[in-house]
Amino acid sequence: MRIRFNLFIKMVAILFSIISITLFFYGFSYQKDIRVITNQIKTSDLNHLDFLTEQMDNNINQLAGSIYTLQHDPTIRDYAQIQKLGHLIDPSQTILTVLEKLSLQTGSSTWENRILIYNLQNKETLSSDSALAFDASLLQHVLPEGWVYVPPGSATGQGGEFRLLLSDPSDYREIPELANMILEVRFPAANIEKMFNSYQSQNTGNTFLYHERLGFIYSPNSSNEQLARSIAQSIPTTSLDSAELSTVVTLSNDRYLVSAVKSSTLGWYVIHYSSIEQILQPIQSNRYSFLIASAVLLVLSLLFSLLLFRQVQQPISLLLRALNRMKEGQWSTRIHMKTNNEFSMLNEEFNEMAATIQSLIERVYLEQLSTKDAYLKQLQSQINPHFLYNCLFFMKSKASIGDTESVEAMALNLGEYYRYITKMDHSLTTIDEEMKLLENYLAIQNLRKQRIQYEILMPAEILEEPIPRLLIQPLVENSIIHGVEKKNGLGLIRIIGVRNPSAMIISVEDNGPHMDEGRIADMYAQLTATEREDRGCGLWNVQQRLKLQFGELSNIHLSASELGGLKISLYIQQKEAEHAANITR
Repeated sequence: MRIRFNLFIKMVAILFSIISITLFFYGFSYQKDIRVITNQIKTSDLNHLDFLTEQMDNNINQLAGSIYTLQHDPTIRDYAQIQKLGHLIDPSQTILTVLEKLSLQTGSSTWENRILIYNLQNKETLSSDSALAFDASLLQHVLPEGWVYVPPGSATGQGGEFRLLLSDPSDYREIPELANMILEVRFPAANIEKMFNSYQSQNTGNTFLYHERLGFIYSPNSSNEQLARSIAQSIPTTSLDSAELSTVVTLSNDRYLVSAVKSSTLGWYVIHYSSIEQILQPIQSNRYSFLIASAVLLVLSLLFSLLLFRQVQQPISLLLRALNRMKEGQWSTRIHMKTNNEFSMLNEEFNEMAATIQSLIERVYLEQLSTKDAYLKQLQSQINPHFLYNCLFFMKSKASIGDTESVEAMALNLGEYYRYITKMDHSLTTIDEEMKLLENYLAIQNLRKQRIQYEILMPAEILEEPIPRLLIQPLVENSIIHGVEKKNGLGLIRIIGVRNPSAMIISVEDNGPHMDEGRIADMYAQLTATEREDRGCGLWNVQQRLKLQFGELSNIHLSASELGGLKISLYIQQKEAEHAANITR
């Protein structure tokens, strides 16, 4: 006990030494940390603003791309020459098609926008907005390159808009009055304001769009437009020549972190500012409180840790180790530690529980497992086909008339069939192996009856799925005995496998005599019975093995087949099937 006490004292001394050294260097590194944090905030703020600007430019480029697409559209080209091609095309239909294309291009963007086409030949305007008209005075000047801002209150931009004009042909930009048509796309500045509003809901400070000559565009929730103007005017003109900048601006003894990124499409600057003091104020005001609280918490944590370790941690660790040993199958595990608290009663209860579990495992669980395994093998033996004598008689009959090919085919298929069903090394097989068994079985039946056709449609992704042996063969046997044999003429059997997210479905259907819903319901009632005295029904055995192997959610479903006879489907729940396969293997 004394050695542990001394070790604990040494650990406390080491902890206090570490804390003292940390506090010593903390005083020297505090200012450096402030600078580092400021630089990181500047970098992060600039990166976020750059991403916002890139999103804005992408939306604008999408709108510009729409008008370039329309310029090269065949229908738009026809409309540009509609007077010359009037005898070749239907003018009214062409105009309707153009209007539809304008509406589609307008609706394809997440931004509100309007597209206009002005035909100079017939002085006609087509637009996605019927209230939109073309300003013919624009034809008196050279068309501007790129996007142009139309301030609020003007004839074409009542709420402030950005406009892009394009002449057709494109080299008529300097003499637009000689062009065939003018294409125009507009979007309101409210689109950008909404982006800024969304951005500010996730960041501190304010964001606005700024141009040295054209002014400002603010977010609808901007709290201080005058401050934004002062910050924009405080940025050196030489700094705005670069594509992006991040700087600190001082106004009225307040410092602001200002980040600006130039839009490559509009030529405007996206500017975001936030108060540095406001960002760092929690760090500065909580510094001394944090240090004092840290010291108090350290002392209390040491005391609490010691008490927790001795009174709780040690007993819990011992209990967890005992539970893990029980989990690994060491049923004789017991806890012998004596304590003076509630864990003493818990340890006694655990020992009693472990003794009870060990007794149950030895006397009940292992016996149930053995019984279940024997029952599986019993079911497997019950559904083995009993047609060996008929096959041997077939071989004798064919041999007597010299039909050696039929004898050889029967012998090979019969040998493969019985070699498969007599293998007892594993209770599970794969669907691929079961399909090979069915091919042998159907080949034998076809040699005897010579009027059976079959189709096996099994996707490759389920061929390696594990299933119990002889799970599908009884279904095929049922289709032959109760379906094909009771029908004159050619018999057809179809075996199909599918998989959905919750289950794997294997169906066997035939073209035997039609079965009404009443008879199918009677068969299903016999199939779902908990006990059968004769235990001789092959489908009942399959149902029991299916539920025993894959759980109660797996079952057999009976329905009328599209071929005319009966359709039997195995529904195998995927999770249960995987669990069963892991246990068996």
